[in-house]
Amino acid sequence: MATVFMHLLPELENDCKEQVEIGNLPDLGEAVPWAMLFLSCGFFFVYFVEELAHSFVTWQKKGKSFKPAQPTPSIVEIEMNSGKTKYTVEDPNKTELQDGSLRIQVGCCAVQEHIILDEDEHSVMSNVRNVLTILALSCHCFFEGFAVGMEDTTAGIWYLFSAISSHKYVLSFCIGVEMLACNTKTILIYIYTGIFGLSSTFGIAGGWIIVETGSEGAEKHAAAVVLQGMAMGTILYVTFFEILQNEKSKRQNSYLQLASIIIGFVCMSLLMSLVPDDD
Repeated sequence: MATVFMHLLPELENDCKEQVEIGNLPDLGEAVPWAMLFLSCGFFFVYFVEELAHSFVTWQKKGKSFKPAQPTPSIVEIEMNSGKTKYTVEDPNKTELQDGSLRIQVGCCAVQEHIILDEDEHSVMSNVRNVLTILALSCHCFFEGFAVGMEDTTAGIWYLFSAISSHKYVLSFCIGVEMLACNTKTILIYIYTGIFGLSSTFGIAGGWIIVETGSEGAEKHAAAVVLQGMAMGTILYVTFFEILQNEKSKRQNSYLQLASIIIGFVCMSLLMSLVPDDD
């Protein structure tokens, strides 16, 4: 959250102003804040993808047919006022035993299936959110590497390299903690971190190719601004609907949770203020 509001959003607003001055975006004044518009598009795009995933899981749930195991006769011993009585229960799911005010009905099969399906659905949704988070952060790192590739001085390259590396260390730590908290499979952790680690490298290569081929950087940069804004919306969605929602649902030491979130926000803001700007 601090990464978006304190670092990425101001940077995106400046980029949008530059695109308006260049002429790649129409100047609509304050009526259309382009940065917030791109961010909102990314937010609702992730919302739409999650709804598609939820519909897919629900469709699979309806398509599956369960065959409960055949109940076996069992003996139930019930203690009543007149003494102990033994009943033979042929079908535990339907049998009702009555004796005056005593009424017993046993049933168990559907509950376990419902729990298993809910766990499968939660697992799919968590995986979708993890993938979207990695794609969003990788998109941001790609554009940071893109800036390095388009730099034309050695000093500027080393300056950007130091700034991006410092920032990426923090993001890598946050990704690792989040993956462990979500109990992500080990093979998926390797895949996600591999994609995230190579994103800046591909960005550097892309920027270098554009410089060497003499492509017009302004048009490319306009597309980068749009995609980076959508990536920010993805990060915000995952932050509020996955991380904060899960923590709030626990309802244990709520004030301690709030204090931890505030402290984390302040620490991340201070850390990013110590890192030199990419520009």
